[in-house]
Amino acid sequence: MTMTDKNNYGTYSKRISDKKRLMIIVAAAVILLAAIGIFSRREALFSQSSNGNGKQAAAVKIETVKADKTVRENIVQNTSIDAVDRVELLPRVTGRLEKLHVRQGDRVSKGQIIATLEHDQQDALIGSVRAQAASAKADTERAKAEMMNAKTTLDRYERLVKEGFSTQQQYDSVETAYSSARASYNAAIAKERQAAAELERVSSAKADYIMVAPIDGTVLNDFSLTTGAMISPNSPIMDIADLSRLKATLKVPESKIFVVKSGMPVFLKFDALPDKEFVGKVTRVDQYVDPSTRTSNVDIELDNRETGGQLRPGMFGQASIVEREIKNAVLIPENALHESETGYYVLLEEEGTAKLRVVSTGTRQGPLIHIKEGLKPGDRVIIFGGSTLNDGDKVTVSGENNNKDKPE
Repeated sequence: MTMTDKNNYGTYSKRISDKKRLMIIVAAAVILLAAIGIFSRREALFSQSSNGNGKQAAAVKIETVKADKTVRENIVQNTSIDAVDRVELLPRVTGRLEKLHVRQGDRVSKGQIIATLEHDQQDALIGSVRAQAASAKADTERAKAEMMNAKTTLDRYERLVKEGFSTQQQYDSVETAYSSARASYNAAIAKERQAAAELERVSSAKADYIMVAPIDGTVLNDFSLTTGAMISPNSPIMDIADLSRLKATLKVPESKIFVVKSGMPVFLKFDALPDKEFVGKVTRVDQYVDPSTRTSNVDIELDNRETGGQLRPGMFGQASIVEREIKNAVLIPENALHESETGYYVLLEEEGTAKLRVVSTGTRQGPLIHIKEGLKPGDRVIIFGGSTLNDGDKVTVSGENNNKDKPE
């Protein structure tokens, strides 16, 4: 290649390099302009969905206020229930168990035989005393006959003395015999009565060996006793309760004792039946304040027949004495309530803006809070997403609660 050709080739290569650089610069400019356009569009969209502070609108969930709830102001106590009529039977004597006539879960009637202890010796004693009573009665009859015979002789000698056919000495002797016969008769009567009393005593003592139900009810416990077990007065045989009427005792604070009155309704819920509520009433308020606990005992009763017999002695739960009922009350979820240094407030959604509203609260009703003042039906309370909001922040509603929660 000549020198001229080399020069021409170099010029051609330089032209190609210049064109490549120009294309690269043009491509970079196009990309830069596209990026600027996208960024500008993003800024415009962001500007449309943000508040004046440049903060993006918060997505919130709301609930429309309704004044359709009933609020109970309660005195709440943990408690357990028992039967109003319940008795644990213990024998009066020591003996070996002959037979249990009923078992745990059986229903019994008042006067029904429920257990028998061996009483052979008692039967023998009763037979012996009965024979003694019979003998005493026979002695009384014999003494009576002798007395009547002596009285007849005395009457006859009295006539003979008057007629002169007998002496006074003979009459006095006959009178003495009559007095002795009458004394023997009186002694026989006393002995007969004593024997009859002893027979009654040993016969009634037999009842200690034959135990009967003192009330109508259900056997709660038979203590797993078996025939032949030795029973003593310290050994319970049967636990019987009338399950139709149940009771509980609450300890009410001193500050509430004048609020509670006999006849007030009491609502009970039990751990074993968490979805059901039962109603009883106050039957007695103790007129004494325990100085160690500053409480008074309050007795309540409920009719287990009205529950279908679902409740059992010993069940544990909560009892609520209703102090006052407020109808047409406003309740909101607890997480919608916020606390400040001066009190409580909620945030409302009004035309896409969060508005702070100071409220006055009442009692807690399960997961809800009673709002006494500050809200009215139709207000749109922010119940979710408002924990970091301030008054005036922009919001967008992402959902609404149906407001079907019920206070407990």
